[in-house]
Amino acid sequence: MDNLGNKIRKMRKMRGFTQEQLAELIGIDNKHLSRIEIGKHMPTYSVLRRLAGVLEFDIYGIEELKVEEKMPDKLFLKSLKILNSAKTQEEKKYFLEALQHAQKGLKLNISPDKK
Repeated sequence: MDNLGNKIRKMRKMRGFTQEQLAELIGIDNKHLSRIEIGKHMPTYSVLRRLAGVLEFDIYGIEELKVEEKMPDKLFLKSLKILNSAKTQEEKKYFLEALQHAQKGLKLNISPDKK
């Protein structure tokens, strides 16, 4: 049975975040997040709410939450790397729009013309 910290670690990895990235997003020190993940500290309600917002889980259903550990696919990780390379919010918005257009193109079943 997973403890809360282990569930948080698995969800973080599934979404392709490093501890540093997730800690920054929720406004805590990455060492504190590390202690939460290994079970040395319990997150406060406020931190748990922010974790739930970023990792997209229901805090009231956390006990029943089953998290399968699977790594994100390579395309997702590459996309995340591109977004994280943006220097400004404007650049990040541009990269996000480009990635969204690329994703739409990947979903199309375009077969090459046969001559």
